[in-house]
Order: sequence, then C-alpha cells, then structure tokens
Amino acid sequence: MDYRLLNGKPRATLIQRFDGSAVLLGPKSLKLEFDIGATLHEIQTKADQLGWVVAIEHLHKEREGITG
Repeated sequence: MDYRLLNGKPRATLIQRFDGSAVLLGPKSLKLEFDIGATLHEIQTKADQLGWVVAIEHLHKEREGITG
C-alpha cells in the first residue's frame, strides 16, 4: 500500500499525550518526540523539513496551538 498523498508527500500522524508532550509518527514507523510546550508551528516546520504532511492530528481541545 502506498501511504503518499496525491502531492507525493508521505503522511504523518501527530499525537498529543496527556502530559502535554507530543509524538509525530511518520512513514516506515519513524517516530519524532517533542517536549512539553512544543508549538504546532514547530512540529509542522519539522514535518515540512522531512517532506511530510501532517494528515491526522489527535490534540486536546484546550491545547490547540501548543502541545504543552
């Protein structure tokens, strides 16, 4: 199965943990950890650098904008 979007970029999933830290799961089980307080902008910038598109986000409603 090909996990790429129509624009050719691999998809990634962003998950916020209950402690406020976050993990970005990329293709081929690559996992990037982000500390408490990392902003969505910082995470998106890292995904862009890797050529990924954040396709799915699991964030807590009160924490949109920052992960910690």
